[in-house]
Amino acid sequence: MSKWKIVKPREKKEKKVEKIGAETKRRKKFPFLSVVIVLLICAVALAWALPNLPVKPQQQAPATYKGIIELWNVETFEGGVGSRESWFINKSAKFEQVHTGLFVHVTTLSVEQLTDKLQNGENFDLITFSRGVGVLVKDKLAPVTENMGFVNENFLVAGQIGGAQYALPVYSGAYCLFARTEQLTADQLVSSALTKTHTRKIGKNTVELQPLVTGFTPYNSPLTALALAGGKGTAKVSEEVTQYQAYEQFVGNRTAVTLLGTQRDMYRLSQRESNGKIEQLSFAPLTDYTDLVQYVGISANSGDKTDACVAYVKYLLSEECQSTLVNLSLFSVLQTNFYTLDRYAECERALATAYVPNAFGDADAIAQQRETALSTLLM
Repeated sequence: MSKWKIVKPREKKEKKVEKIGAETKRRKKFPFLSVVIVLLICAVALAWALPNLPVKPQQQAPATYKGIIELWNVETFEGGVGSRESWFINKSAKFEQVHTGLFVHVTTLSVEQLTDKLQNGENFDLITFSRGVGVLVKDKLAPVTENMGFVNENFLVAGQIGGAQYALPVYSGAYCLFARTEQLTADQLVSSALTKTHTRKIGKNTVELQPLVTGFTPYNSPLTALALAGGKGTAKVSEEVTQYQAYEQFVGNRTAVTLLGTQRDMYRLSQRESNGKIEQLSFAPLTDYTDLVQYVGISANSGDKTDACVAYVKYLLSEECQSTLVNLSLFSVLQTNFYTLDRYAECERALATAYVPNAFGDADAIAQQRETALSTLLM
């Protein structure tokens, strides 16, 4: 089949070329004037628009200070695994890499050492602490007004005084129940923690295991966690037992059926289970309550270091830092989950809605809380 090519008449094409040529000549009459007009219009538009453009908010407070920031780290409860001081030192080193000339010096103190330093007139720029210590330093802290990102509200509220934020959470622990499965199953743990006893023979001797052992610090109230979970019973629990002593007694299997422990025990006992050094364990998280929270506060006398301190706190509360708490078997305070291991993941999810007592509660408040827990468990 042949193809046809249609060609326009030559005379029409020539007329069109003549028309285009004429138009081009007209446009070339005043090229310079056209350019000037366009430039003037652009200049007027920019002069109006630039002052009215929205200012982009700063993502982090400027850390222009050059020098040393003193961070006092006061620990009053067991961590998980590894050194919390080393964690702060590691994070400080990474922070310093992007803030040339700025150094964060970390010093870990006992409560007694903190008291001595304060009495001697020594000062901190940043301080990390838990409940029971907050009351000692609250008058030395500055309120924090900056937005610190996606921190769980229950932890934020616990760091407030009169509605103002004086302390920000850094990490959290959790309370848990453990028992040998052959003695008490997981679904019985909460309801029977204060009633279940067990008799076992050790050689020629017979040992009667009491229901529960738990560890205390001067500032915590582990039985509150059990009470809020719905536990009931009349078993006596000694407040003279430390957290590590409670763990030792449970492992020895001569004292108690159930251990009311923490994230530290979760790590230690999980390691024993994995190595076959303890029988299979039942587990129940008590995550309606935790007072195992470490906070950070900024000194009201930090002066020209204040912006740098705020920037450092924001860094501690970044996902980059918070995600590494899994290496310590501790829990993030962010609205983000980082754990995949079942026991830890279960605690992590529940802690987002746990009741957290105020970080600045004094000895009387803690004593009253312990009494309330006991009376609730006896009801």
